[in-house]
Amino acid sequence: MDIESNGSVRAGMAERDSEHPYRALFDSIDDGFCTIKVLFDDEGGVRDYRFLLTNPAFERQTGLIQADGRTMRELAPDHEEFWFDIYGQVALTGEPVRFAHQADALGGRWYEVHAFRIGVVEERQVAIIFRDIRDKKQAEAALRESEVQYRALFDSIDEGACIIERLPVGADGLRDYRYIAMNKAMQAMFGIADLSGRTIREFFPDEVEDWYDDYDRVLTTGEPVRFVRESEPQEMVLEMFVSRISEKPPRVLAVMQDITKRKRAEEALRRSEERSRALVNASSDVVFRMSPDWQEMRQLDGRGSLSDVEGPTVRWMDDHLFPEDLPQIRMAIAHAIRERRPFELEHRVRRADGEVGWTFSRAIPVFDARGEIAEWFGMAADVTERVHARQRQQMLNHELGHRLKNVLSLVQSIANQTFRQADNLAEAAETYSSRLVSLGRATDILTETAWADASLHSLAQAGLISVGDFSERIRISGPDLDLAPQQALMLTLTLHELATNSLKYGALSLETGLVELTWGVKKDAGGEGQFTLEWRESGGPEISAPKREGFGTRMIGRLLPASFQGKAELSYEAAGFEFLLEAPLGEVIKVRR
Repeated sequence: MDIESNGSVRAGMAERDSEHPYRALFDSIDDGFCTIKVLFDDEGGVRDYRFLLTNPAFERQTGLIQADGRTMRELAPDHEEFWFDIYGQVALTGEPVRFAHQADALGGRWYEVHAFRIGVVEERQVAIIFRDIRDKKQAEAALRESEVQYRALFDSIDEGACIIERLPVGADGLRDYRYIAMNKAMQAMFGIADLSGRTIREFFPDEVEDWYDDYDRVLTTGEPVRFVRESEPQEMVLEMFVSRISEKPPRVLAVMQDITKRKRAEEALRRSEERSRALVNASSDVVFRMSPDWQEMRQLDGRGSLSDVEGPTVRWMDDHLFPEDLPQIRMAIAHAIRERRPFELEHRVRRADGEVGWTFSRAIPVFDARGEIAEWFGMAADVTERVHARQRQQMLNHELGHRLKNVLSLVQSIANQTFRQADNLAEAAETYSSRLVSLGRATDILTETAWADASLHSLAQAGLISVGDFSERIRISGPDLDLAPQQALMLTLTLHELATNSLKYGALSLETGLVELTWGVKKDAGGEGQFTLEWRESGGPEISAPKREGFGTRMIGRLLPASFQGKAELSYEAAGFEFLLEAPLGEVIKVRR
């Protein structure tokens, strides 16, 4: 067709268009609209199509300007054959088509198209309504890409994840949810296949209602929740995060992590810590943690001499130690830090009750990954009683040494007096031996009491037994009294001398003789307590005062009263010998309660 004929066609079309009753609607719609005449070649193939009529939206939708009367190949020479073929098919068959396709020659735009034949078949005319859906296609592509990325992320995370949708309450009144998607981690966690499309109750019929309560609450409020709960059917402890992803349809995302091993380990650790704490609380020990430089006490637990520390404190030295002990303690701490070795020290502490106590502290350094001291962990044992016992032992050893010196001095005095006044060596040896036996028995009694006070009854028996069994002829009576160690030795030796003299010269030398040994406590004229001890003999031979003063007489008359800070009276009456000792009670004579 030449240019002139084309012009005639366009003029005729314009005349007809102006008379079209629907022209206003045609020009106002947003969709592109055109009518075309499909041009066939001699062999029946489609070679082009001509635009007969276009609306204003056509130009906006295609970018083709002044298309009326012009062919498509004239306007877009590279237009794809697809378009020519499909419009030719509609023109020939009269079958309308709907489709979406991309037009690369028109800038890659996507079109949603509805094409149908108009007029008789011989006219080969087709009407086309179309819409540019490029934005929609780009959004769909972006959505598909996003979904691919989401699915890749959904499947790649280590935590189990699923999307579930709430179903209408069934006839049985039970709630249920359907799995929409489930990642591989969740499948592996429960050892199951992908349950998408199946319901929770179908696969987990024993699940408790609490789970459904949480899902419903998230859907209702839109607030995500995080919780830890044990799933009894699976014997698992799960840490759950549940979030709403849509209201319609009602769907939530559940992300879960199997923390069964961690919880079991935490429970085992908690029980271990409880046992450790119970062990510590059952003893007098305390457990403590210190900062690397010992400036901060981070923890102190136990029932020991110190009170518990609620939190870290830097005042622990002021609170628990004494200023005069700090130099020694700081020196031991500095040595342990410098040598990176355990700290060990026995030192005083201020007890919770305010009293002075003793503790043995031992702490070991705990190192970090770089080999630096991260903290100190230790225990402090309350050794107050042990220290006091050791102090008492030291005092006792000192006192025992002093007592032994006194005993040795007494032994030396006995030896000097015995051998100096004896008529012959054999007699001296026998007397000396007898006196040492008595002294030994007295020291045995004192040793049993750790050289504390000794019972007067025990001392009386020890002093008299060395002369033989005269239990029926020596009558002993008196209240329960205790004597100090030095006085106990002197009285035992005195009773030995009295018994020996009575056996040789007095009442015990005859079968008819008797001895009475009595003691007691009375008040003197000033109302003070007075100790009296009396030895009275009867039924023996006539006696008289000795012509010379020997060791026994000196012991009885002077040494014994001096040790008691009292006085003694000796009577040598014909009826029998009598001895009386009077002394204040004081600290050397104590009445048993």
